[in-house]
Formats: sequence, C-alpha cells, structure tokens
Amino acid sequence: SLETTMHRSRVYWEDVLAPALRSGQTLLVVGHENNLRSLIMRLEDISPKDIINLSLPRAVPLAYRLGTDLKPLDRDDGKLDEATGFLRGTWLGGDGAVKEILERDHKQVYDTSVVENLETKSPNDKYKAWNDVNAYERCRKANGAGRVVTGRLPHNGEIIQKVAAN
Repeated sequence: SLETTMHRSRVYWEDVLAPALRSGQTLLVVGHENNLRSLIMRLEDISPKDIINLSLPRAVPLAYRLGTDLKPLDRDDGKLDEATGFLRGTWLGGDGAVKEILERDHKQVYDTSVVENLETKSPNDKYKAWNDVNAYERCRKANGAGRVVTGRLPHNGEIIQKVAAN
C-alpha cells in the first residue's frame, strides 16, 4: 500500500537521501512507481488524496533542483509540469513527450477497445531514446567522454552504485 511505502521511503529519505543531498551530492533515485510517488509526495507536499492521481512514465528521468530546505525550486518557466500538472521537476524527455506517454499508457490500461500493445506501435522517439539499450556502447564510442551510472534498488538501507567509463 502507499501508506507502508511512505513509511519505508521516509526512513530512506531521512537516513540516506537527505544527508547525501545536504552534503552536496547529486543523486539518481530509481524505483518502482509507488516508491517514487511516495518520495515525490514528500518533496512536493502533495496530499494523499491527490497523489493517487499522479501517474509516472517508465524510464523517463525527472530532475529536481532543491533549495537548502530540500524542497523543489520552481522551474525556469515558473509553472508546474504540463505532463502531470503536479510537479516542479523537469522531465528530461520534455513535458510534451511525457504527456504523450502518459496518455498512451492510460489508454492502454483503461480503453477496452484497444486490442494491441500501444507501446510497441510507433513509439515516441524521445521515449525510445531513454530506453535505448546501447547507451553504454554510445558512451564507450565517445572515447570516454561520458559516464554511465547503473544500479539497483537498495535493500535495508544499503547503497549500491556502479560507474562504468569507456
């Protein structure tokens, strides 16, 4: 349930994420939709009643700039994201692409007239780029000009990170 997920994410926020952010680290947090939703709920001060309406796309990064109070700073345009209407973070795929993904996913789940997988029928190029399995290979071919960070969800507070360069 979201309630138990919120409890677990609170502990992770207080014991791992917040201290790392306060020390000046930039973090990449990867997780299941409910885990991310509970963290976003805390960051954005979204009510439990409203958070159930927040859908998140798979594999599209959402970047936040945080103030010293670890609350999101306003976006450059001063608006909430156009994809969900809830967030001050910036979708790295762009609001338009994320909005299309969320509409497609909603249609796939709730439109009973859909009889094919909309995800594999002419995918959005920006979405496809985020799921490109050749990211590491592109990085390697760039003569070490980039880094790829991979990881898995931590278990019992452990932090696991692997950085590969060329």
